[in-house]
Amino acid sequence: MSSPSQCSTRFYSCVLAIVSLCLIAFLTGCTGAQSATTIVGPPAKLAITTQPGNVAAGSTTLSVTVSIEDANGHVVTTSNDQVTLAIQTNPSSGTLSGTVQATAVAGIATFSNLSINNSGSGYTISASATSLTGATTNAFNVFGPATKLAFTTQPGGGTGGTAWTAQPAVTVEDANGIPVSNNTAMINLGITAGTGASGATLGCTADPIAAAAGVASFTGCKINLASGNTYTLTATSGTLANAVSSTFSITVGAATQLMFTTQPSGGSGGTAWATQPVVTVEDAGGNTVTSSTASIALAITSGTGTSGANLSCTNNSVAAAAGVAAFAACKIDKAGTGYTLSATATGLTTATSSPFSVTIGAATKLAFTTQPGGGTAATAWAAQPVLAIEDAGGNTVSSSLSVSLAITSGTGTSGATLTCTNNSVAATAGVATFAACKIDKAGNGYTLAATASGLTGATSAAFNITVGAASQLIFTTQPGGGTGGTAWAAQPVITIEDAGGNTVSSTAPIALAITSGTGASGAALTCTSANPLAATAGVATFAGCKIDKASGNTYTLTATSSGLSNAVSSTFTIAVGAASQLSFTTQPNGGTAATAWTQQPAVTVQDAGGNTVTTGTGSNASIALTMRNRRVRSSTDMHFEFARGDSRRCDIRRLQD
Repeated sequence: MSSPSQCSTRFYSCVLAIVSLCLIAFLTGCTGAQSATTIVGPPAKLAITTQPGNVAAGSTTLSVTVSIEDANGHVVTTSNDQVTLAIQTNPSSGTLSGTVQATAVAGIATFSNLSINNSGSGYTISASATSLTGATTNAFNVFGPATKLAFTTQPGGGTGGTAWTAQPAVTVEDANGIPVSNNTAMINLGITAGTGASGATLGCTADPIAAAAGVASFTGCKINLASGNTYTLTATSGTLANAVSSTFSITVGAATQLMFTTQPSGGSGGTAWATQPVVTVEDAGGNTVTSSTASIALAITSGTGTSGANLSCTNNSVAAAAGVAAFAACKIDKAGTGYTLSATATGLTTATSSPFSVTIGAATKLAFTTQPGGGTAATAWAAQPVLAIEDAGGNTVSSSLSVSLAITSGTGTSGATLTCTNNSVAATAGVATFAACKIDKAGNGYTLAATASGLTGATSAAFNITVGAASQLIFTTQPGGGTGGTAWAAQPVITIEDAGGNTVSSTAPIALAITSGTGASGAALTCTSANPLAATAGVATFAGCKIDKASGNTYTLTATSSGLSNAVSSTFTIAVGAASQLSFTTQPNGGTAATAWTQQPAVTVQDAGGNTVTTGTGSNASIALTMRNRRVRSSTDMHFEFARGDSRRCDIRRLQD
């Protein structure tokens, strides 16, 4: 039965509600408004409008709000009913303390200092009021002090290096296993010792993380190494009891990356390294994907080491076998520091090796670092050869070895000669620089060969030697000499040459003469060809040349042409030839009739050049002097003197022996 005060209150509320409805109806009728109006009925039930949250045992922060509603769920703002709270579901024999009765204000009863002494899961609180249908809160937990951790979501596992679909969640709990929802402790996650693969690593987006409302929800967690053994995770936080997850597996995933599993060691230039690189096809966790046969290419990483360096291996691209590509005989030519190698394969992340160095090795070979330029014959080239002493990789080795230079056999023109300031040069800091090098004979396709003791030689690039400007004359056929006044069997040929002795195509006139001071004084050179004689294609071939006077001294000829160096022939002799003519060497001077002349005639037997023939055939010839039809004869000598003569004109002719 309701108390008198409660009845009065409800009566007053009912009257007020009726008056309000009538007033609204009156106003609506007066204005003609057609809008709908909510009509709140009398109090009929209670409703929990603020649910209690999880709370620590004994904490006075537990709060509940209860509304007084009509049958349709409208808050009866005129109600001031008294509402009473009590534990409805009591899993741990707890006691509800605080102000458990409250009078509604405008239809709302507020409870703000409640507490329950015992921890438990699934508490509910009931609200009641006289003549009204009661209400019950949602279940909530009352927790004690944090004592332990628990995996409330288990790690799902998966493939190496890939975040799992099911990520672990760890909850801070009290001794009864009730989540301590106000806890923000830092929670660490790690692989449980002795599980999975030795050396495996757990990675998460963040680890440790702070619990939020007592729960640490990890993200992005993954383990790198696949294993035939199962893993578990252990969660730790300060003095709280650890939690160990359920077992899970990590398997090998799809190929995603390359990895240097053996690093290149480096070494000396051009020499295969002691430790050769090995590259492995791996999944995201670094596990070898043994099913892969991907083709893996190796190269020097751009921007590392020495610019222009070259990597060479037995094969610079190798197909993986069971996921592993083992390279062989790899080497880099140029010395340098900070080299790295890059391994690439289609669809896989590139791998970069550790840095390494390539040093200068032992001297093994020669190399032309400046090629001979060639040029005109017998003229020093503009580009002079420079040789470097190098290691196997082409790096200059500081050495003072002697380097020799020569024309490569079988190249250029046969018989050509190379001359330099020195054809053998001692290297300075491994470099031999030659000077004033030139070749005498014109020709194409010359190369030079460089040699040094104990080293592999070098051959230059091919070059040409061209004919230079005309500079000299040369007897290319020497005058043969012979007898006086007789054309020689070997006639002189003069060639116009450059400084290297190469024939220069020229038509310059060439003059030939007896070299002053040679042979017989007053001797005369005559040729049937012109003298001077114009050269044809640089060659002047003389003909019919002879010298009249025999001499005990040898002759030479001198060839001259304007602007060119003279040529002097080899020595030759002119001997007395066969008797061929008579000559009055003393003329008769005449006189008075029948009186011997004071100057008697002398007749000499001569060769074709006018030389007296003193020996041999004709030297003792009988010579007759005739005066018209008279004849005098003697055979005592080739000279005849007459005691008497005739003033009339005489004819002289040679007689036979």
